[in-house]
Amino acid sequence: MKSSGENNEKKENKEKVDATGFAKASVTALTITTLFIALLLSLWLLVSCRGLVMSKSQTPESGSGNVEVEIKEGMTLKEIAQLLEEKGVIDSSFFFRLYVQQEGKEKSLMPGTYILKAGSDYKTVLDEITKGPPIVTYKLIIPEGYTVSQIANRILNDIPFIQKEDVEDAINISKYDYPFLEGVENLEGFLFPKTYEITEGYTAEDIIEMMLVQYQLETSNLDYTFAQENGFSPYEILIIASMIEREAYVPEERELISAVIYNRLKKDMPLGIDATIRYVLDKWDEDLTVSDLNIDSPYNTRIYTGLPPTPICNPGLDSIRAALAPADVDYLYYVITDQEKHTHSFSSTYEEHQKNIQKSAYQNGSSSK
Repeated sequence: MKSSGENNEKKENKEKVDATGFAKASVTALTITTLFIALLLSLWLLVSCRGLVMSKSQTPESGSGNVEVEIKEGMTLKEIAQLLEEKGVIDSSFFFRLYVQQEGKEKSLMPGTYILKAGSDYKTVLDEITKGPPIVTYKLIIPEGYTVSQIANRILNDIPFIQKEDVEDAINISKYDYPFLEGVENLEGFLFPKTYEITEGYTAEDIIEMMLVQYQLETSNLDYTFAQENGFSPYEILIIASMIEREAYVPEERELISAVIYNRLKKDMPLGIDATIRYVLDKWDEDLTVSDLNIDSPYNTRIYTGLPPTPICNPGLDSIRAALAPADVDYLYYVITDQEKHTHSFSSTYEEHQKNIQKSAYQNGSSSK
């Protein structure tokens, strides 16, 4: 038989076990409750943050004006977000980063220079910097009759990212390998006049290449039968076309001036085209002096017969066509007789030519042939 002492000891031990179990159960319940509450708070914060980020992504903040932002190659999302905040494009780099990550676009941000509106919403900013910077295009207008030198200056004036030394290097004919350049000393005549679209990233050499390709495209289907029958090379046709370009002010006179050039060449007469002297002197706008007219140069077609050594400009397609199809006339002379319209009077004899000069209000012999 067990003593009452033993029974009391067992009872006490049982009570201790029950108390320990209750304590453990209480701790477990408290832990679960705490975790549950923490989970609820986390979910609430997540939903709240998402709602706040979504709200900020759609609602523009107060701000005005455009801001230039340059995102450099290799910048992280954090760096980009901080830059946008510093520039005033967005209000919070932190929430913008959350929004970008939420959209899964952190690897899609494109480097480049952007023009963004101050105080923009996140969605607008993200759309812009993931599609890349806008393509900036510059119009390069090359008029008919420009020289290589004038074209080089036009490139420098109109295309801001091209440097002078690059243009000077790009007009070196040795850089290009085209059949029509074989045996030619420079690019004069081959830079086809046209309006070109130039985008950032083009080099000076790319621009010159465009003009050479355009020349090839424009002239590849021309009929050179007249040139072949009369013993003129394509390059000589280009030289004649360049003189027509500088002499003809109105389209209908191109073929007539072309005829005068060929008729004089047949008779071994000096062409007397002062544009060739202006070319070698680079003196297009000032009056030529007596000294200029007597310059000893193969480009002085008052003194030397035949063609000048090279084209004197870059002619357009109409002047090249006129050089390939002169008018069927026997004219040897022409002189400007209408200053406003810049039209000429043509004649076959020197006597007729003198009469035209007398009728002309313009008495400068440098404009008569």
